[in-house]
Amino acid sequence: MDKSEHYRINSPKVIHETIDGETVIVNLDSGNYYSLDKVGADIWECIVKNVPMHGIIETIASQYTDERDQIEKAMYQFVDEMQQENLIVINESQGYVSEAHVDPGGETEQMKERSIFATPVLHKYSDMQDLLLLDPIHEVDETGWPNVKTADT
Repeated sequence: MDKSEHYRINSPKVIHETIDGETVIVNLDSGNYYSLDKVGADIWECIVKNVPMHGIIETIASQYTDERDQIEKAMYQFVDEMQQENLIVINESQGYVSEAHVDPGGETEQMKERSIFATPVLHKYSDMQDLLLLDPIHEVDETGWPNVKTADT
């Protein structure tokens, strides 16, 4: 995995919402839904903002305490798992690069109060697959619901 790579949400197949620090993700193709909290939600937010992998690493390393090597290793595994679940894909068109990541320059008061790093976990649920796959929203194209998919697509 290249540190300069950018990832993007695999939309329109994947939808997501973050509420009170927890991110809920639904893969409309598989019917699985996922939950992220803390570190995972922070990584997801960076991906939403089109931060390159090296920027995500800097952001997480500046917000959480742990050995940088451990943080990097855990992040690469987490990003790989999200790719395997088809939640994110490599962003081939990296036109916009967010400056959302934190500059870890000198130690600030915020950095002194960093949280303890916990390996991000992608919690996967398949108990609603049948209902999610029956949802009529699957019969729409990129213009979204309530526009019905035309026969030529």
